[in-house]
Amino acid sequence: MKILKTNKDYKLLNQIDDASFRALFDLYWKPLVAFCQHHIKDDEIAMDIVQDIFHSLWRRRDGLQIETRIEYYLFRAARIKVSDHYREKFKRENQSRCLSENFCESINNTEETILFKDLDHFVDGLVNRLPCRCKQVYTLSRNSGLSIPEIASQLELSEKTVEAHLTKALRFLKTYLH
Repeated sequence: MKILKTNKDYKLLNQIDDASFRALFDLYWKPLVAFCQHHIKDDEIAMDIVQDIFHSLWRRRDGLQIETRIEYYLFRAARIKVSDHYREKFKRENQSRCLSENFCESINNTEETILFKDLDHFVDGLVNRLPCRCKQVYTLSRNSGLSIPEIASQLELSEKTVEAHLTKALRFLKTYLH
């Protein structure tokens, strides 16, 4: 990689070589670590994130094209990595909390299973009372998980017609379930 210096505008050109990578590393390591430390408040994680950024840059050095200032590119990568860190941290905390709450209260099975089966049987009975096309559209949407455009294509209907049938089916079910 060659670094083009024009009006303090650092851009990457083509491939990264050892010297230019080292120059980038020396120039941006401390500011990136400081940025990550400010947002994460953990020195080791901040350094790991910055190391991951530079590792990724090195791994992709042959085909990397950056059309913006390298400083913007690196700090944007740091922002994304910090967001990923918090997303993973939140996910881990949620999983831990869920496990600690008696396996998400999923042990209370017997009564809930019976109630669910009764409700499911009742809804199936209501669905069977729908007009033919409404029933078809509802079943493809809710049971098969198809989207409105997919249903329209499969049944050779317009998307608006599919939406109308689905709305009619849902309104019918809603009136009997309340």
